[in-house]
Amino acid sequence: MLLTAAAVGSRLGARGDDVTGLLEPLDDSQRLLVDLVWSRFSDAGQFPKYFYIEYFMRQHGYQAEVVLRSFPGPGPQLRHPGYRAVTWISSGVTPDPDGPVRITLAALHHLLHDPMASQISRALLAFMRQLTSAQKRILDSPFERPDLEVNLREFLKDSGQGEGSAEHIAQIAAAEWPGISFQESAGAGRLGYLTEATFFTTDAYLNAVTAALTPSDPPSVLSYTDPRALLRTLNFLDLTCELVLGKGLVPRPPMDRSSLLALPASTEAEFQAGVVVLSEILRELGVPGRSPSHALGRLGDYLMRRLPGIDRAAIDPAVRRLDQIRMVRNSFVHPKPDPALIQAHHDLGLAFPVRDFAVGWDSVRAHAADSLGRLQEEIQAARATVVPEVP
Repeated sequence: MLLTAAAVGSRLGARGDDVTGLLEPLDDSQRLLVDLVWSRFSDAGQFPKYFYIEYFMRQHGYQAEVVLRSFPGPGPQLRHPGYRAVTWISSGVTPDPDGPVRITLAALHHLLHDPMASQISRALLAFMRQLTSAQKRILDSPFERPDLEVNLREFLKDSGQGEGSAEHIAQIAAAEWPGISFQESAGAGRLGYLTEATFFTTDAYLNAVTAALTPSDPPSVLSYTDPRALLRTLNFLDLTCELVLGKGLVPRPPMDRSSLLALPASTEAEFQAGVVVLSEILRELGVPGRSPSHALGRLGDYLMRRLPGIDRAAIDPAVRRLDQIRMVRNSFVHPKPDPALIQAHHDLGLAFPVRDFAVGWDSVRAHAADSLGRLQEEIQAARATVVPEVP
């Protein structure tokens, strides 16, 4: 996700105190845990296991799991438990006793008084800048995806960064997924979740990470009070297309299926059944052509051909919102939480994952009805420009 300095500042300002958590001073229990992990790691070159951390913290009057979860963690929707100063491996819902407890640049930010921690931070930021620069190889290879990986140890040697700390740097790089996608066994990395990381300070990097991983406030919830509103909107759109374009657009699903659009959803099964029926209707819209395979991907260009006077700036957001319903439906089968799916949930007013199925279904129906109604209005408004369909 590419964020300009202005965008980062705007995003941070809009989110309030939550987004600055990675930079806030540690409390006593957090400081104790960070210092403990850092001291063992800096001395031995490996991260201590959770069973050790748990016992040490218990001896000092703290519950290790409570302290671990107290660190701010933006981005849990992308990777559990989000990006934190301290990370761990879970065994079920609790930390794995034999799993390592790792620190990230968010922890090193609080340890910059330590020369080694400061050296590792500078090296990792320099490595990210190199990974960003490596993306320029794409411009020289328009037809084949180039290799964008950079070998960390070779980079450290050539740049003179992190002398004597290469192994420490590699282990932290493995947990630094927003900025670095790192293969620890191969020692090579490429840019992580961020699409650009040209930072020279941990402050700038952590601000950008938090802004990129923190979903913006959800859109205003659209009211949906009439159970039959979506069905009426579909019928009205179909009638308008028949009158203006000479052919209907909306397929006729079996009554027992279409009736689900008027029913509420109180369970996950009912929510999914409704979304499936709606997405099937959208997938089968009467749009000529075969590429792309789903009708929504062809709809915008089709309307422009038939109605040259239609407002493309008005119909594109409506088509995109309907396509996001299709994406949510596909996630029932392929539940991969990629950024596009997260964005689709957000734009449809849904939590990820959906927990309140009644509210979620009403939100999907409201957005579908709004987008379909907008298409109907734009088709009606552009009717004077209609051109015959080419056989």
